[in-house]
Amino acid sequence: MAMSKNAAFCAELKSRNGIEVDPAERQPVEAELGADAIQYKLTPAGLRQLFQSLSDQSLSGGDTADTGSQG
Repeated sequence: MAMSKNAAFCAELKSRNGIEVDPAERQPVEAELGADAIQYKLTPAGLRQLFQSLSDQSLSGGDTADTGSQG
């Protein structure tokens, strides 16, 4: 099965800009949202890349969510 455009973007973002989450930060998130709710966090460069991509898609009228379904 082919990887969706969003999944590929997320995998690249994680590999280039993902950093490990400190256990002290992980515990309250997982207590609230469940196990594995947080996998990594982004460096400042990763956040800029994410927001720039979202901004570019918004300005071009692109779909920001590749859900695979319509409506």
